[in-house]
Amino acid sequence: MAHDPERVVGAKKKTICGWAADRTSNRSVTFYTGLLILAAATVLFGLAKASWVLLISRLLQGLSAAITYTVGLALLVDTVGRDNIGQWMGTALSSSSFGLIVSPLLGGIVYAKAGYMAVFGMAMGLIIFDIVMRLIMIEKKTAAKYTDVKDLTPANGFYGTFTTEQDVRNEQTNNATPPTESQDVPSDGQKDSHRKKGRMPTILVLLGMPRLLAAIYGIFVNVSILAAFDGVLPIYVKRLFGWNSLNAGLIFLCLAIPALTGPLVGKLSDRAGPRWIAVAGCALSAPPLVLLRLVAHDSMDQKILLCALLVCCGFTLILIVSPVAADLSAVVEEKEKADPDAFGPGGAYAQAFALFNCSMAAATLFGPVVAGALVERYGWGVMTAAMGIFAFSGAIPAFFYTGGWIFAKET
Repeated sequence: MAHDPERVVGAKKKTICGWAADRTSNRSVTFYTGLLILAAATVLFGLAKASWVLLISRLLQGLSAAITYTVGLALLVDTVGRDNIGQWMGTALSSSSFGLIVSPLLGGIVYAKAGYMAVFGMAMGLIIFDIVMRLIMIEKKTAAKYTDVKDLTPANGFYGTFTTEQDVRNEQTNNATPPTESQDVPSDGQKDSHRKKGRMPTILVLLGMPRLLAAIYGIFVNVSILAAFDGVLPIYVKRLFGWNSLNAGLIFLCLAIPALTGPLVGKLSDRAGPRWIAVAGCALSAPPLVLLRLVAHDSMDQKILLCALLVCCGFTLILIVSPVAADLSAVVEEKEKADPDAFGPGGAYAQAFALFNCSMAAATLFGPVVAGALVERYGWGVMTAAMGIFAFSGAIPAFFYTGGWIFAKET
């Protein structure tokens, strides 16, 4: 249960961080804040001698995850064009999945070879490297101040929540000659005030969009299954095969290696569209999940079967991530084009990805808890069957809504 405070805080704070990120013109500052909080949390966690210090460190880790996940994905959307969003979303999220799966294995090896504090030294090294990478990163909005806007704007339009075009219009408005007192013309501030009064909160607008909810449910299914494996698989193979912690950790490579194909899946999604890839990912994940029930006794054949089925699960589950993540940004962009005042001047990309990451955080709680309860009460076979049905359920909203309402007339 040590992870629960982090996940609960992350789920609650991501929507707040998304709202703040959409109203902050410089995302790098917010990102630095998240990384510094993560560094402080890691130090506290490594040096913790009391339970309350451990709790605080986990809460801070949850807060930092809320910031870095949300702002990081929003930065990605700001940087790449829609034609390539699937490929780069696949790269980012598959890298995240790969790290999530491999980190326990690396941590276990370092702990066994070099001790407790060496694990935190490795983590701090990654954080410092991340901060250095952010220092050399230049946001498109910042680069636009020194470069011609047309050189930075992709053919399909500037893809960020804070566009240079918006800044130019704002500057023109601010530099325009203000009306005299005798002129009965409402100011821009009054106009914005009237718009805000009549505008529904952005989060509610987003939650009322079935296409966005389909993307959120798709990632919920994906992360829930991976988190379920994280919770029950090591215990099951230890009981069934008598494996130690290292062997149980190595089995996760069967899931981690297929995750590296995320960029290829994203590129395919950009070319062929997200709907059928997401549907295939959910539907094709069901058979190998259900067939895991066949792994029931200790033999070499059973170990090979387990590895083969996990590899199949890895390749099918990665088909879900890139399409739904890319479609999330696409639906926000299309909504803004149809109704420019729907989300206000700050846009809604960060808040959309905040909801996306809230779903991921909730899944990391839901998956292990439900899977663990099913294994304990009904056995391994029932748990794998339930996961297969759950995976297939993700194909239903993906079929109808991913890429747009399936029965919508093309214009």
